[in-house]
Amino acid sequence: MGAPPRVSMQQHRYRSEKKTYSSPFMDGCLLACALLAFIAAAAPARGVGDSQADSLQPQQILLQTQLRPKSERFHLTIQNVDIKYYPEVSLIVEAVDANGDPLDTLAASDIVVLENGVEKQVLSVRKLTIKERVPVDIVVVLDVTATMQVHINAVRDNITQFIRSLVARGIDYRLALVLFSDVIEKVYPFTNDVNEFVSWVSRVRAWGGFDEKENALEALRQATKLEFRPSANRVAILITDAPYHQRGEHGNGRTDLTTQTAIEMLQRADLRTFCIAPLVLTQYDTIARATRGVMFDIGQPFARILNAYSTQLTNLFAITYRTDLPAIPDSINVAILNQRRQELVRKTIPVVELGRKLIIENLLFETASARLPEHVPELEVLAQFMVNNPRVVIRVEGHTDNRGARWFNKQLSQARAESVKEYLVKKKGIAPNRIQTIGYGDTRPIADNATEFGRALNRRTEVVIISK
Repeated sequence: MGAPPRVSMQQHRYRSEKKTYSSPFMDGCLLACALLAFIAAAAPARGVGDSQADSLQPQQILLQTQLRPKSERFHLTIQNVDIKYYPEVSLIVEAVDANGDPLDTLAASDIVVLENGVEKQVLSVRKLTIKERVPVDIVVVLDVTATMQVHINAVRDNITQFIRSLVARGIDYRLALVLFSDVIEKVYPFTNDVNEFVSWVSRVRAWGGFDEKENALEALRQATKLEFRPSANRVAILITDAPYHQRGEHGNGRTDLTTQTAIEMLQRADLRTFCIAPLVLTQYDTIARATRGVMFDIGQPFARILNAYSTQLTNLFAITYRTDLPAIPDSINVAILNQRRQELVRKTIPVVELGRKLIIENLLFETASARLPEHVPELEVLAQFMVNNPRVVIRVEGHTDNRGARWFNKQLSQARAESVKEYLVKKKGIAPNRIQTIGYGDTRPIADNATEFGRALNRRTEVVIISK
């Protein structure tokens, strides 16, 4: 362990080349901008059999598919379905042109929506806003051998601002971390606390690198084994400056994977993989392309890619229609047609999935009060959902903005969560043991408290399915 790292001539070329154009600032910028590209590209198109929604928010449900409206000029990928304004249903789609560049506009006239075989009028097509909370689970797969310290520092120094950018764009994130060299050094499970993630990375000290290659494929295997939310889009971000071991090779690292079997593994796990590595290591580009990801040059200047990718997160659109179903169903069957009425995709979208959220934004609490009106339409819909799904257990989470004392906000948010439970139990007959409550106060904002708009978004009640 104390022996100096041995680096082959080829590895020395990769790694010394990197040092001629790399700096902490450049690497930090590259990481931040590459990550911004990832998520919009990122939420993987997922098979509807997998659950893809963050929530009864149920907000995002998963469909996974590509649509091509009437021409090949652009492509749409359905990322999620948002039903938090039920009976309005919004399909969350990524829109790109034939070159993969984000579209500025998308017309409702290009598509037709069928729900359970019945055509539904498209009410609107609009750019995604912070109100649509898209769940994305991000695994950072990080090479920790000796020449990687500058990149490790970049992850540590830039991840917080990156997460703020995600939250501002409506991304409901979680982060996990896999550290590797010739072996898997450590695996950290998912967290929604960016400060916890920063603490993990801050403890990393790069060392070793005893042969030319590292065990990136085994690290990706570990990433597929993490506990993703059923509702989340799955993204891996692999950061390395070395080639990888494959099956049949001799060296310090061992794996039974090849490039092809690794790709098949990632596709089965629906883990969209983005690689930051030297461009001469073209096998990473092969993996990225095969899993709907992108490869980035680990030494590319930040300015060059900023303009190309900084708008990726804004190329998401919400296609909204109104359902006639009286209550939130277990699943919705949706088909998308083009203007010629050719069926592009048909999927059954599961709604009742663990971890899904319903954000109730319109509860009319008076200032500093936890009293609810006599009749709350949003809670009537929630009650009917629970009647229709008698095994579902929910957690009601109260949130406030940051005005007032923190202790008071926490107390108030707990009281408001209890008021929602009381409404469901006393007015609608829901068993009290099916409803848990917690008040978070102002500790989990989803928007900037510096503006009235942001504070209004932060004053919310979230309902999470925790058992079914």
